[in-house]
Amino acid sequence: MKPVQKMKAFILTTLLVSGALFFTGCGKETVIPKSEHEKLFDYLTSELGNKKWFLKAIYVNGALQPLTDAQKRYYKTYTRTQSPFTATFLDDDGNRGEAYLLSVIQLKEVINNGPTGAATRDYVVKELSEKTLDIQITNPPGMPAQIVREVYYAN
Repeated sequence: MKPVQKMKAFILTTLLVSGALFFTGCGKETVIPKSEHEKLFDYLTSELGNKKWFLKAIYVNGALQPLTDAQKRYYKTYTRTQSPFTATFLDDDGNRGEAYLLSVIQLKEVINNGPTGAATRDYVVKELSEKTLDIQITNPPGMPAQIVREVYYAN
């Protein structure tokens, strides 16, 4: 092969490779993966912003309790707000307020319409996935502990 042909082949190869690299690199958006906290908040409220959870089981001090007919129909609905990791909630008992996913293991509910004023429920999140909400609370604070675990499912 003559030096001129070698030069043409080199230039053509260089143009093809650089063009391929240019076009494969263009148009790609940098996708920042969601943190575990953000994923869990999406599960709690759904990415669409509203999710209804139905009571599946209650455990008191580790013992499974039979559900009453009312408990079998019990639900909670979480609706995301503009504030990060903050939702409004409504439950089947008529309680309304704000819910805060403080971390991957902490959920706080502040009931705003209680008969004696605002009340707070601090839950430990045992599991939160697209279809399962498993939370635990110690009732009542300051008295002999009663650990209540509530397990919910979503459709």
